[in-house]
Amino acid sequence: MQARWVVTALVLLADPLRGAAGGLIAQTTAPAAWQVTPASVLKSTLRAAVAAQAHYRVVTGSYADAADRLALPPTPGVRIEILYADAAGWLARATHQARPGRSCVVFAGSLGDREPPRTDHDREMAGEAGIPLCDWMP
Repeated sequence: MQARWVVTALVLLADPLRGAAGGLIAQTTAPAAWQVTPASVLKSTLRAAVAAQAHYRVVTGSYADAADRLALPPTPGVRIEILYADAAGWLARATHQARPGRSCVVFAGSLGDREPPRTDHDREMAGEAGIPLCDWMP
């Protein structure tokens, strides 16, 4: 019985909407509105590519070496390139015509001796598989 009380107390303390007395705390600010930006469009496109590549690999046993093989819906102004792909891993870059010289990159799987891709402008290296990383896009 004592262990159950401890778990309940931890759950109440971990809930950010509950105060010390267990009541709800009123939200004092409105959530920020989401905006469509070139970076958000590129990240969304690369997330779709991650999912499509996972499906492609299940079906074919290897990752697609060209974006057109993934049957991704076209996004105006966006270009996606598969920079490398084999049975174990892949990497890609996406660019948006509204932000020339800037890019977002992603990789998944094992890249062997290859390093993860870098963004075009900031030269930042993607650090986590399946998570798109973008240049700063003013």
